[in-house]
Amino acid sequence: MAYANDAGLNTTKKCLDGTRLEILEGITNWITDRDNKAPCILWLHGQARRGKSAIAHTIALRAQGLGLLGSCFCFARDRQVEKREGKILTTIARDLADRDPAFR
Repeated sequence: MAYANDAGLNTTKKCLDGTRLEILEGITNWITDRDNKAPCILWLHGQARRGKSAIAHTIALRAQGLGLLGSCFCFARDRQVEKREGKILTTIARDLADRDPAFR
């Protein structure tokens, strides 16, 4: 199964301590909210170079710490030659399967 190595969580890309606290708390609350009325998808969007990747990596770290991270797949402009987009679904599927002992 095609797998995109190094497309996952990068701890060096997280938000600086003490920054973006409001948005990080809001997203963390959304992740841990058990209300069935909560949206299933959160779209993190904005202009280029505004910190979306740092927010995403920070949230992934938090989710990992809570035992809630199923997979983390990130694109990188400087690694486009690897054509990671063709491996996104198989990478996520493998990450999720690896969490279940029956699939290991």
